[in-house]
Amino acid sequence: MFNNLSRDLAMDVWFFVYHVVVSVLIAVFGFVLGRLLRLLLVRLLLRLGFDDWFRNFNIGKALLRSGYTAGEFFGSVTAWLIYILSILLATAYLSLNLGNTEIYSLIIIVIGVYFFGFIKFFIISILGFILVDGFVEYIYKGALSKSEVVGPVAEYIRVILYLVVITFALEQGGINVATLSAMLTPITWGLTAAVVAVLVAEALKKR
Repeated sequence: MFNNLSRDLAMDVWFFVYHVVVSVLIAVFGFVLGRLLRLLLVRLLLRLGFDDWFRNFNIGKALLRSGYTAGEFFGSVTAWLIYILSILLATAYLSLNLGNTEIYSLIIIVIGVYFFGFIKFFIISILGFILVDGFVEYIYKGALSKSEVVGPVAEYIRVILYLVVITFALEQGGINVATLSAMLTPITWGLTAAVVAVLVAEALKKR
């Protein structure tokens, strides 16, 4: 009987150690993959000239001021996403095989809702900001570029469209934006009033 208990205990320990090792290997693989993709992405975007192109937009200029190139920024974001995903998958694997189905189910929900929701939010935000900056730049270079009021109007449009992009990205990411929309309404009206005041002031100066 003692031998049977010892054998069962040894099997339980081996079972536990085996799954712990597998989960650690999953996390290590994610870490290595993240670093590799980061290096590849940095070099690829540099060769394609993406860094120089991205500097034409406000978000690219902000990254440059913070000490990051576009390739380094997107490479770091990609790497960290893979790190987090690998840790979550490793924890989910260990929880499932150790019989803790509640933690496993919770992690799957986190991955499906919040993790991929953040990815959708991030992609939509970046693309939206690029489109907004391109549109505002077109306004500056357009037929109205000689007008003195085009600057305030263009920046007003930029801010409003930024808010629209963020709200839409959050909604697509799975976050309820009803409260945010209610908060943005007075801000939008305040910006509108400020732009109108600037336009009126410019009109009075011309008289």
